[in-house]
Amino acid sequence: MDDHPDLEARTDLAPEPGTTGEVVLRIGHVSDLHVLDAASPMRFEWIETLAADPRWRPLLHMHRPQESLVPWALAQHVDEIRADGSADLLISTGDNIDNAQRNELDVYLALVAGGTAQLPATGGPQDARDHLHLLGDAPWPYWSPDASVDDLWKPRGYPVVDDLVARTEAPLTSAGVGVPWTSLPGNHDLFCQGTSLVNDTLASVATGGRKAFLPPPGFVPDDPLTLFVDRPEAFLGAGERSVEPDPDRRPTDLTEWIAAHAMAGALGWSGTTPTGRADTVVRLGEVTLVLLDTNHPHADYQGSVGRFQLRWLEEQLDEADRHGRLVVLASHHGPDTLVNERGADPDRVLAAPMLEVVHRHPCVVLWLTGHRHVHRITPRAGAAGGFWEITTASIIDWPSERRSIRLVRHPGGSVEIRTTVHAHTAPEGSLAWWHRALAERSGGSTIRNAMAGSRLDRNVRLFLSR
Repeated sequence: MDDHPDLEARTDLAPEPGTTGEVVLRIGHVSDLHVLDAASPMRFEWIETLAADPRWRPLLHMHRPQESLVPWALAQHVDEIRADGSADLLISTGDNIDNAQRNELDVYLALVAGGTAQLPATGGPQDARDHLHLLGDAPWPYWSPDASVDDLWKPRGYPVVDDLVARTEAPLTSAGVGVPWTSLPGNHDLFCQGTSLVNDTLASVATGGRKAFLPPPGFVPDDPLTLFVDRPEAFLGAGERSVEPDPDRRPTDLTEWIAAHAMAGALGWSGTTPTGRADTVVRLGEVTLVLLDTNHPHADYQGSVGRFQLRWLEEQLDEADRHGRLVVLASHHGPDTLVNERGADPDRVLAAPMLEVVHRHPCVVLWLTGHRHVHRITPRAGAAGGFWEITTASIIDWPSERRSIRLVRHPGGSVEIRTTVHAHTAPEGSLAWWHRALAERSGGSTIRNAMAGSRLDRNVRLFLSR
């Protein structure tokens, strides 16, 4: 699947070499999967109903019609990677889960490494039949696939799929991806809804049996984002109903995240890390993969980097330069989203110092990122020859595609990166098919086109001189 007859050549950073190169590594890249527990009490779907108010937009998205189907879409991609043999390595650049919960993490790991996964849909926003009384005569504000439920979504063309909730929460068995794999944490892996630290109040609510679907009465904050970061418990809403309590909804932290990955067989992870963050190195042949944790310790959804992480990164790049290795840097946030200054922490830096370090090292040829839910390929020119930043779109949202990447070394030092994107091929009517069909409906054509990227962000050949 990696070979593609119509790869467009991009010579932004270097001319096309006139030689035949050797493939040194084949990478499968996914990002922003957002495996989620739709019935969790530690969710705030009602914020989505306020999307028209600009004050609330930094907190979006808290709900999507296709969200509970993500495990099925991910399983389909995993099966196809396993079947086509197109990758030596699969990497996810974060937001593997949506809400920092242990049960979400267990499902993600089971699908990628192999196992049986199950998450509830009963009690979530699509399960409305026994709960319409919460709204009086108003229609249900979320899409319900049930024909008997009057909601705000069916008039916009969303379908009736009467058995969807029951099918969604059935057990799902995955054989695993069948190749070495690894991942790194994004903001949603460690923060409540990807934005706030999980405090004791939220942790208690998460494992309990009451879930809210309406905002607190009279709740009109001037700055919803700042309040959510500082006091997320203020957003615990009204319109509560009963859900099945689950102790596995407990919040997960970085230590547990790393240990769970190590136990599941993810490359690069053991009990400790050299920086105390989720930073690690994986060496595959003549390629070094450097995974960098860009989550901001004071929360909020954008990223930053610690000064101690930069020193560690420079050590890894110095070593790679000495040995003539190629480096692929991977992080959840890329340069354009390393902008988080919350907390005014002198030990944190943003994009400029990070780019200064990377541009000193000709070994760096590629930086893989996620977070933005779009396909984007950006040339990053620099004194050492520059590098390419490849951002891969999300699995949860349109276009729900994975990316294949081949690193190619040419005689004389030139480097070529061949990349193609792939939608899954699930049969019509399957849950993975429904996920992508619903994702395509979300937003207008302008948003969908932006997420899918231009032709220069999708199936291309990229060149570097070294």
